Amino acid sequence: MSNENNEGSDTGYIFSGPVVEEKKKLVKEGIILVDNHRTGVIFSENPESPWYHSAFYSHGSILRDTEGRLIQEVALCETTDVDGDLTWSIYWKPDEGHGTFHFVVGTGKWEGITGSGKALGMLQNRVDDHIMPKYEIQWKIDKSNNGKIQSLAKEGEYTNHATSLSFHGPHVSELMRDLANGLNLEISTQAGVLMGEDTDVANPRSYATCYDRGTTVRRNGNTLGDVMLLEDTDPDGDMVWLIHVWWYGKGPGSYQFIGGTGKWKGITGEGTTLGMLRERTDDHYLLRSEIHWRIDR
Repeated sequence: MSNENNEGSDTGYIFSGPVVEEKKKLVKEGIILVDNHRTGVIFSENPESPWYHSAFYSHGSILRDTEGRLIQEVALCETTDVDGDLTWSIYWKPDEGHGTFHFVVGTGKWEGITGSGKALGMLQNRVDDHIMPKYEIQWKIDKSNNGKIQSLAKEGEYTNHATSLSFHGPHVSELMRDLANGLNLEISTQAGVLMGEDTDVANPRSYATCYDRGTTVRRNGNTLGDVMLLEDTDPDGDMVWLIHVWWYGKGPGSYQFIGGTGKWKGITGEGTTLGMLRERTDDHYLLRSEIHWRIDR
């Protein structure tokens, strides 16, 4: 249960609809990516939990081999409680073991949230393609972390540094939601390409395609910020995923590496936005950023 230190724990169930496939593609020989989303509701056992009686929306990627075996699953999970306050967490599941959740940011009473949890298996097997996984989570609220990503990186020194330019198209709206507390949410995707400024540096965000998905948060027509899952694919078909949070008016946006495949497997690190390369009169973007990382094998 929650206490005066704004800490808590919870177990419950996610009642999720089937995977809705957005697209499927071959990213590397023998590896297929399925871009997808799910919707559902959460039954929480703790009425003070950020997931108590909340709506659930997740979107991300599933990597499988040509025989259908799971290689990696990653998703950005958005939950909305009855007051319209939100949490975003990263779901990460490799081919073995339980999937994990890591809180990265929240709004309202959940500002400054940090914590983690895991999926514990299915409540029961079903004959349709809905799922009912059980979960456990632990969280802590620290208001001094307002607007910051809660770190996913492991302790240690970073060994690599690079700056990159990203050329993005406009946001493509997938879903609009108006909440009772006055927030307006736009779930969208965005595609583009990435170029490292130092072409001699082996950079996971250079000569790569990028596909971003997430939520833009607005109130009274004003854009408050973006919470996005970034998916970058290099020319070899190796991939990295990052979480990107940018609350406008509160400083530069920040990045955290979630993980990667191939040569980028075991990546950990962080970064920040450096501003627009050049203002444009259309709705495309030319953004400059920097990242710091290392590979933990």
